[in-house]
Amino acid sequence: MKIRVGDAIELKQIQVHEQKDLFKVVDDNRKQLREWLPWVDFMKKPEQYVPIIKEWTEMNDAREAMTLGIYYEGTLTGTCGFNTIDGLSRRGQIGYWLAEENTGKGIMTAAVAALIDYGFKEMGLHRIEIIAGVNNEKSRKIPEKLEFTQEAVMKDYEFLYDHYHDCALYRMLKMDWLT
Repeated sequence: MKIRVGDAIELKQIQVHEQKDLFKVVDDNRKQLREWLPWVDFMKKPEQYVPIIKEWTEMNDAREAMTLGIYYEGTLTGTCGFNTIDGLSRRGQIGYWLAEENTGKGIMTAAVAALIDYGFKEMGLHRIEIIAGVNNEKSRKIPEKLEFTQEAVMKDYEFLYDHYHDCALYRMLKMDWLT
């Protein structure tokens, strides 16, 4: 599974042999990622990613989700994909994170745009959602740049380590993206 985003960016399925690369990019960005991702503290060694990568592969194959690595100039620098896919409703929910050193370069916006194209054109999705912490300005910039519609602010939507936080729900419909 590969989605070519541009000359320097590619989305592709992470392989088990890349467990150390995945661990390193998470570990090097632990402080930044921990602020918004509830799983970071639980990942303490590369081997913990082996069953997770296998599960991602199975879920990708079953079209229940699609977790892909973001490779910038050939190096794994984050993930982007559909955290959930509802085949009956033809709806997908996008999630993403990126190493701090590669933020501000347009990588994530380009990756998400390519994933949206893939979702609508290749997977037949009708609706794509992005949920981001209300105070997570970097994450919220992605759907806003891509002209998603903000539908709601969901109170105490997600638990992060020791507190709940509010999240914004954004949506894009196929007819709006492809026109």
